[in-house]
Amino acid sequence: MGSKTISVFFLLEMIWSLSNCSDIKNAYQWEDVTIDADLSKDLIYKQLDKEKEIFSMFEEQDSLTRRTSDVSYFSGKKIDLSHTRYAKYNNCRAYYYNPDTLSINIGFGDGYSGRGFIIDYIDKKFHTQAYHSTDVIIVGEVKPTHKIVYQKLTLDKADYAVGDSLFGKVEFKSMEQGGEGEKTEHFGKGSFRTKISKF
Repeated sequence: MGSKTISVFFLLEMIWSLSNCSDIKNAYQWEDVTIDADLSKDLIYKQLDKEKEIFSMFEEQDSLTRRTSDVSYFSGKKIDLSHTRYAKYNNCRAYYYNPDTLSINIGFGDGYSGRGFIIDYIDKKFHTQAYHSTDVIIVGEVKPTHKIVYQKLTLDKADYAVGDSLFGKVEFKSMEQGGEGEKTEHFGKGSFRTKISKF
């Protein structure tokens, strides 16, 4: 279900996330995950089987790969759920970047910028964090802060290994504050699936 090549923007966001904290488990607002062993039977996945995958730039593309994400993702100064044109234009990838942290990325990168959100999952707990990356580097730029308004995650099982299929359902809202005080709302909701790859 996923590409064999790591998205460049996913890699950059992973490095950025790791550079922000030495102890990831204590740095974020963590919630309990709901486990639903029957999640993969939801009708949405049959619908996704009829759609081609959306690939980020630099990913190895396979025309037989089916859609991995039905998640709607919105961001802006004020969320407007009626602006749905590009809300579902994303994909889902998942990697272990250390032995106990599974990182699920729902988003899209076009070669110059990327946007979406990352779900980090450790021992039946998770947190979400939205991101926006660009190839423009601003020296001295202050990294934004994120505050979770709410977050919910359902997975089809509690433990995964590289090569396993993963099915999930997420809903979250968060507030981002930039270094100059500007605020951005983030909202995501929907179902996703992927195969866990090596980092």
